[in-house]
Amino acid sequence: MSIYSYLKKDHENIKNLMDRIKVLGADDSPERVKLFNQLKEVIIVHSKAEEKAFYDPLKDYSKTQDEVRHGENEHQETEKLLTDLTDSSLTGEAWFKKFLVLQESLEHHIEEEERDVFYDAKKVLDGGQAAFMEAAMRTEKQHQEADQTIVKRPNR
Repeated sequence: MSIYSYLKKDHENIKNLMDRIKVLGADDSPERVKLFNQLKEVIIVHSKAEEKAFYDPLKDYSKTQDEVRHGENEHQETEKLLTDLTDSSLTGEAWFKKFLVLQESLEHHIEEEERDVFYDAKKVLDGGQAAFMEAAMRTEKQHQEADQTIVKRPNR
């Protein structure tokens, strides 16, 4: 596997979770809360690991610098939408409309990344570098998942 197929696998997981939430509709439900919390964690872990293992090395190449900055900006926009969706005052139809904005934004980001960033990254990286990045992404995701677990642990 390379970084490209690994990221595509993550992207499919994210899209699947969003589709499952969308099917539930605008009504508040324990299932929607559970799936959204899972989605939020997956996105945060993925984005932080991707920035470190994939984006940071691509900043060294003029061909990918602008795309990487654009991707990082989209990650920040996604984090803002996730924060908005976590606000307890946002419920029902208002929450669902904001979720649909998140879904559209993420699908756009994923499409751009897989089409444009991957294309240009393949021009500047060889197979060994892509394989190394995939291993770095796996390791970084483990670190991010551990950090998320620590954050969620209740105070005693």
